[in-house]
Amino acid sequence: MTDAPAPPAGDRMAGLARPMQHALNNLFMVLHANLDSVLSGMPEGDKVTIRLQRASTGARDMELLLRAYFRLGRPQDRNPVDSGKFVEAVRPVLAQAVGKLLPLEVRSTAAITPPRPELDLALLDLAVGAKALPPTTKPTLALDGAVLIANWAAPEEAVASLGALGLTVESGKAETRVTLG
Repeated sequence: MTDAPAPPAGDRMAGLARPMQHALNNLFMVLHANLDSVLSGMPEGDKVTIRLQRASTGARDMELLLRAYFRLGRPQDRNPVDSGKFVEAVRPVLAQAVGKLLPLEVRSTAAITPPRPELDLALLDLAVGAKALPPTTKPTLALDGAVLIANWAAPEEAVASLGALGLTVESGKAETRVTLG
């Protein structure tokens, strides 16, 4: 037995991120396979079919959200990735921070090497800024190669956290541009 203090809760939770994601992948694979199998034998337009299709869509959305959430606790990663895949992977958790749907217009993509999970967390700081939008303005994102464009001003914390990662941030009253790396 040791007298060393237990690691902070965040460190302990981070250690569970990979095994939890692996377990969830297995559970979702079973769920999707069974829903797809049942749906393939159902008549089109039937009420039960429609309900099962909605359940399948909900399960896929839940999987994407949980993947994005668990990615926040994973160890640092600097592997190259397509910017579109990166933003799509983090978008479900950004939408939770915004509190609304967060559509993404992909104009083009580029290979990037984002500092993860630090960039994911800094983008959460950016997403909070969407809450200041007028009720009539819907938050949206656009991706132009390696540049992520938000239709709202970045909070100071977001500019600081993104800048600390060495990223270029241009923020005005109605738009923020972040070069993802």
